[in-house]
Order: sequence, then structure tokens, then C-alpha cells
Amino acid sequence: TELNNWLNSNGGAAASDACSANITWSNDYNAISDECGQTGTATVTFTATDECGNATTTTATFTIEDNTAPSIDSQASDLTVECDGSGNTTELNNWLNSNGGAAASDACSTITWSNDYNAISDECGQTGAATVTFTATDECGNATTTTATFTIEDNTPPTIDTQASNITVECDGNGNNTQIQDWLNNNGGAVASDACSNITWTNNYDGTASDCANAISVTFTATDECGNATSTTATYAIQDTVAPTIDTTASDLTVECDGNGNTTDLNNWLASNAGASASDDCASITWSNDFNALSDDCGLTGAA
Repeated sequence: TELNNWLNSNGGAAASDACSANITWSNDYNAISDECGQTGTATVTFTATDECGNATTTTATFTIEDNTAPSIDSQASDLTVECDGSGNTTELNNWLNSNGGAAASDACSTITWSNDYNAISDECGQTGAATVTFTATDECGNATTTTATFTIEDNTPPTIDTQASNITVECDGNGNNTQIQDWLNNNGGAVASDACSNITWTNNYDGTASDCANAISVTFTATDECGNATSTTATYAIQDTVAPTIDTTASDLTVECDGNGNTTDLNNWLASNAGASASDDCASITWSNDFNALSDDCGLTGAA
């Protein structure tokens, strides 16, 4: 429309002739040159001819230019993905190749997209983020941008591959500290893995000693570099299945009959466990006996 209007108006030229009432205009327009996009120029010579065939010319140029940047129809969108431990390369590349989901249009030419992605920032584990500017450029070099952020986050706790195992140890009389510490240092035998980062183990053992009646429960916690944690629980117990050692055996005692059952001698002998002594590495010792009665022998004699 603009071209035709310009041609029909003879590029705005005006002519006059003293001798002819009518002037005829013509031009040599052929085509617009092919430049960037749908731009171009045409240099046109307009000819004014009088009725007697005398002619004169004037020349001007019609130019189509493109100074308008593409229009961003849909802005680029942020994308957050869960860490896969391998840089989430596929998801990142898909996001970059789709220009972050942005869309642009240009009335005059096709659009070329580019971006300034460099690297993911180094955060906990293998997480991080990259803020990327996507640029839509038309064939004439006009450009417009949209910006979004790709984020790798880690919200997944470590996986307990092997649960902690209960442990029961034989009492050594010294608290079994070495065995218990080895068990704690080994996280109760638990094993954990995490796709995105290294794991740190902790436990809630407070030094409470076990006895033969009560096992101690310990929770082992595996925490990744981003603070996600998972736990496994097991118990340790100290048992005592070893009988005391008789260091001195009980001794027979024979006394002369006093006619009263020799009660004092008997009770003293029983109370002293017949002179026996015993020791135990793990516990104090309580003595008992199975005395019932003296046998009924001659007179007031007897034995037990």
C-alpha cells in the first residue's frame, strides 16, 4: 500500500508545462532489492511527458527498513529440577534448546535464538543454578531478550542401603568400650548412598552403659551435603553368660557335739560359704546354699 501510494503520487513530484494542458507521468519501477528480512530499496525514475512527447525526469528511492526488534510473545520460564548426580545434562540441554520456553515473533523476518549460558554455580553437593539470558535476533540484527533461571536442587535424603544391626557382646568387666566404639564408628554396620553428594554419619549415643537387663538403642543418621537426612536404629547390649570363678573351694567342717545342735558353728560355716571365695569380671556375686537339715545320726550327731 505504501509503495503503491508513493508510485501513484510520483514520489511526491509535481511538474508543469506551458504548452500542454496535460502531463503524463510514468516510472521505471521494477522491484524492491532483496536485503535483510523483507527489507530492500528501489530507486525509481519518474518521467513527466507533455502532449508533444517532450519529457523530463526526477528520481527518488523507496526504502523498506527494519528497526523493530522481535516481540517476546512468551517469556522464558524458570526451571527447577531434582539433582540426578550427573549434572542433569539432558534437562538442562532441553531447557536451553527450547529457549527456556520463550517464544518470539517478528513481522519482517525469521528469528535466530542465542543464549549466554556458561555454567551451573557450585552449591551443596552437585546442585547449583544458572541465570540465562535468551536473545531473539531478527535478520536485520534487531534483538530483544528474556531471562530465566535453571536450578538443580536436592530435596532427596540419602538411601539406607543396609540397615544398622543390633550387637550383643560378652561382658568384659570394663564396659566393653572398644567393641562399642568400633560398632559406633562403623555406624552399626549401616550403609547409605546419595546420588547428589557425599554423606556424613552421626549418632545419638550419649555414653549410657548397657547392663544385662537393658539394651541401649542408638539412632544413626546419614546426612547429605544439602542437609537432607535419613536414619536407621539398632541396639547394643552387654550380656554375661560366664559363671563366677570359684577361687577357693568350700571346706568340710567337723565339730564336737555340744548337745544343742552346734547352731553357732553351723551358721558361721554357712555364712562364710564354708570358706569358699569366688570372683566375677562382670558383676558382684551373691552367695546362696541349699542347706536343709542335719541328718539324724546317733545321739545329737549328724551331717549335711
